[in-house]
Parts: sequence; structure tokens; C-alpha cells
Amino acid sequence: MSFFPDMGCKSLVAAGNHVRAVGWLHPDHPYTTGPVPDEFLARLKEFVARSGDSAEALYFGAFGGYHTCEFCDRSHGIGNFGVPSGDVLFVAPEMVVHYIEQHGYRPPDEFVEAVLRSPLPDTDEYQLITEPFWHLHRSVIARMVEARSAEPGAAADRGA
Repeated sequence: MSFFPDMGCKSLVAAGNHVRAVGWLHPDHPYTTGPVPDEFLARLKEFVARSGDSAEALYFGAFGGYHTCEFCDRSHGIGNFGVPSGDVLFVAPEMVVHYIEQHGYRPPDEFVEAVLRSPLPDTDEYQLITEPFWHLHRSVIARMVEARSAEPGAAADRGA
């Protein structure tokens, strides 16, 4: 998995001033450790279980593929999810639960608070408050596709 620093504005599936990456860990980079509240971990597991609903609501598309934990090789994940908090969207891989439970990772307090406050991805309320982010991500992806198709040789790549 790619490394992105906690609270940075870029992740594998979203980037911008509104994005805050959380839990994109790698063994070559230190990370914060410590206990997390039980209610936070339980709620976080609910977000992970609904990561597909979150990715769809946020227009993350299909990214990344299958990932094996680079710390222990004993856990696997494929999904990513977003946790909205005002005008900020925390973006995390579903492996974040494994990192907390098995490797002592302690996410930023702002993320913990957002997880506890945010509606779950399979709710109408989540759909409503993530809609502005969905539009941002859709337009970013459209610009990326447009830029790729304008590159020299792109028409040949498409079989034209």
C-alpha cells in the first residue's frame, strides 16, 4: 500500500485541500501508537464493513486492488472509505482496523471524533453530507481522464 502521512491532503483515492489522509501506514515510516476508545473502534468497524457504500457515495471508483499488511503479512484489505466532518473528508483504507488492533496505531484525535459523530455510509444522511465531496472527486477524475486522452499516442492506446 502507498504511504500517505496522517492529516496530509492526499491519499490513494482522493486528494485536495478538503482531504485528510488517515491510516495509510508503511513500515519505513513511524506512526503514532496508543490506545483508542472502545466505542471508536466499534464504530470504525461499522465504517469498514460499509466501505463499498462509502466509496460509491464519494465517487472513489476502483483503485488500488488487493493489499497485504506490510508489517506482518497476516491481514488483507481492498477497500477505502471516507468520514465527513464539516468541510473535511477523512480518507482511510479498511486496513486501518488491523493497524489499530495488531500494530498499536493511534489515529489522530480529529479522526476519532469524526468517526464517532458521522452518520454511517449506508444512510441517507451520509449521502447528503458527502454529496459536495462526490462532486469534487467526480470532477477530478473527469479531468484526469481528459488529460490522459489528450496525451500523444492516446488515440492509438484506445485502438483508434
